[in-house]
Amino acid sequence: MKTKKSIYNFANFLSISRIVVSIPLIICFENFDVDIKYYYYSIGIILFIILSDVLDGYFARLSNCVTDFGKIIDPIADKTCFMVVLIYLIDKYSVVNHIFNPFLIFYIILVIRDTILLLLSLYNITQKKYVSQANTSGKIFIFFSSIMIIFYVYDINNLIAQLFYILALFSMILSTMFYIKEHNMVRKK
Repeated sequence: MKTKKSIYNFANFLSISRIVVSIPLIICFENFDVDIKYYYYSIGIILFIILSDVLDGYFARLSNCVTDFGKIIDPIADKTCFMVVLIYLIDKYSVVNHIFNPFLIFYIILVIRDTILLLLSLYNITQKKYVSQANTSGKIFIFFSSIMIIFYVYDINNLIAQLFYILALFSMILSTMFYIKEHNMVRKK
């Protein structure tokens, strides 16, 4: 008989903490021009977000406490942090370039992608009792997107930032195809 695992574990705590720290991250972004310390605080928060994202899955597997709740809350936490930064970049680049805002395009494509995947996930959860989790293609997309975001937020190197923008878009499309294929295989069972 399969025992039910508690959702109250360190891995899920790390995922939830990523959602919570998105609030001070917004405050830091809004105050970049006010005081340089917010710039450095934001770096610390982003490092925490990245580290907690890596560690939550590790701790869940290490302590054998992978739960359906964790499979759901982890991508929600990732998406919350990602959207906070993406909205900041949309705002930042709307001032710079009124005609073409690459982050608005990225955001629109991402919303369409996530809506499709959410609907497929909800169907599989309700009809097939199957909760999917992140796959390698999705992790690669998040990796490229995270690097892209860091380069753009902190104005590190525009050429490398553009390269990671293209890689993030390409990996988003590929991961979407892989997720749809996975969801369709579950749906057909």
